[in-house]
Amino acid sequence: MAIESSGTISLGTTAGTNRSISGEFGGSTPHALSEYYRGGSEVPNTSANNDVPTSSTIKFSDFYDSVNFAATGNEAIGSWPVIFSNVTHPGNNTNSNGFNNQAFTNANFAEVIATIDFYVDESNNRVEIRYYGSNSSAASSYTVVYLTYVDLDISQSSVWQVKADWNYSTSVGAGAAAGTIVEPAANLDNAYRTLSASSRTSYTWKVTSNSGNETATIGSGVGDSVTFYLKNTDGTGTAREVNSGSKTLFLKATRGTQQDIGGGGGGGV
Repeated sequence: MAIESSGTISLGTTAGTNRSISGEFGGSTPHALSEYYRGGSEVPNTSANNDVPTSSTIKFSDFYDSVNFAATGNEAIGSWPVIFSNVTHPGNNTNSNGFNNQAFTNANFAEVIATIDFYVDESNNRVEIRYYGSNSSAASSYTVVYLTYVDLDISQSSVWQVKADWNYSTSVGAGAAAGTIVEPAANLDNAYRTLSASSRTSYTWKVTSNSGNETATIGSGVGDSVTFYLKNTDGTGTAREVNSGSKTLFLKATRGTQQDIGGGGGGGV
């Protein structure tokens, strides 16, 4: 990961792990700035390190934004994984046009949930995409797919990001018997979030109806959708991005005995 772009930098780790020249580039103790000329044994001669001199005067501020990364020429990101028809998508739909398509009715309590999460599985050179759906009468059912990559680990100074861009209508009914909706925060719409190799980054949509004869919905089933994007920026600043394409999002929870009207086609991400 690149050294910070401002503030204190140290040879050792006293200023912090992202502010350490030896922490980024290695070297032999006792450390000295003269170890770290660009193009020498420690600092790659790349455009990201252009501010680091190759000789003569060298100072700490030369190392702002510098990174121990040299492209191998093999860097690559795979295609967005497709769910095939023999893999059941949450909601028991099997085509590739939807993210989640569920409608559930119960006389007392109706709830439908759709979640997708991401994390970087460095040991296998892939991003794990796990998505699942459930309703108040059934446990969550996971489907896991993978986006593969080459030489783009976070530990190789890459940054992985995910973005969800959604556009849909919602309805909760009216009055004291209105349903409820939980959705990702508005500031996450069409905004990149940095992924981790140690924890998951998730998006969740949920509709609940638990009083009266009400229906709560996300999406109308026609034209309401979400698109997911995965982006990698390597240590040279080169960006690579793939996306899921537009996927229908339709969730409906009805309390009572109303007849469900199905939404648009569902299926894999």
